[in-house]
Amino acid sequence: MTDIDTFVCVDDEHIYPARLDRANRWNGWVSPGFTLDAVRELAAHTEEAAETYGHDCVDQITVIDGEPEPVVLHIRWLYLREEGPASAVNVVKPDADGLYWIGGWEWTWYEVEDGPLFYSRKTAYEAWKQVLTRSAHRIGEILRAQMPDATSCLIDVTELGRIVQVDGVAGAVWLGTTGGDGYGPFDTETIGEADEVLRQALDHGRDRIELEVSEWRPARDIQRPDLHRVVFAPLGLDPVGDGPLDEARVKATDARRALLTDTVPYLADDAAAACPAAVGVVVDPAAEQPFVMFLADHAHPGASYSVPAQLAQKVHDRLAGMFAYRPTGEDLTACGWTAVAPPHLDGAYALIFPTE
Repeated sequence: MTDIDTFVCVDDEHIYPARLDRANRWNGWVSPGFTLDAVRELAAHTEEAAETYGHDCVDQITVIDGEPEPVVLHIRWLYLREEGPASAVNVVKPDADGLYWIGGWEWTWYEVEDGPLFYSRKTAYEAWKQVLTRSAHRIGEILRAQMPDATSCLIDVTELGRIVQVDGVAGAVWLGTTGGDGYGPFDTETIGEADEVLRQALDHGRDRIELEVSEWRPARDIQRPDLHRVVFAPLGLDPVGDGPLDEARVKATDARRALLTDTVPYLADDAAAACPAAVGVVVDPAAEQPFVMFLADHAHPGASYSVPAQLAQKVHDRLAGMFAYRPTGEDLTACGWTAVAPPHLDGAYALIFPTE
């Protein structure tokens, strides 16, 4: 058995420092041990979950402070009514190293190797979801200025992205130019304004799964999964204008840039593992495989380096994660990247890793 120190998660919301053996798995899930401080964090989060979702559907960890040492309880409220207190509660005792092993072969714990970067990714994702939500509301407000009973629209997310149909109550439908009747009740300025809101939202990501999670649903109801349906806010609500959307865009920009910055130490480690002389990278952020080349230490002029394929792929994957929300050139330069002058590679950027 080989234990490692890492981070784990069970709810897609919080991570905890833990020790585990990667070979000790239950249906693929890991079995972690925690320090008392980590157990206290876990206890606080399980208490919040129990209050939010009900005690009968959430296991709860509780720390009772006392002498000579705290007592850690694992409470399974679901079992209380069915099997009684003896089965519903057990004391979790620390091992010889003071670790508390909680949820092993029972909870769906998974390892988070990058630790705190988990939160940077989550914040960027949630910020982008908010942009999508606010964009849908704003598109609805714009279109309702000329079609008051509009309830949703169909959008084409390929290429630039555009609105192709607007639906209203009682089956009222306006078909876009693909339907052959022009702009219907809308003038070109209104459609142009709504399309621009749509395109700005899609500028920073259009992954189909993430769009669906954000309730931009593939239009399966009309057998057009190539299109997405965006549902507007309920009719009768007062328009709120651009303010909430602008605020969401600012938060998304900040989160996107934080993800770029917070990932750099991990990228530097991956690059060093692949090419020990690497002092930076050149990338094409718009490419599916963004990695272009390593920038090598000038103390080794003319040297060539053989990079193992799996390590080079790890650099590709790390960069893809950094660029998941399509940072702009302004984002990149604000985070320390430098545009590479043509004719080497149009659109490329270079980053020199910070030195300690």
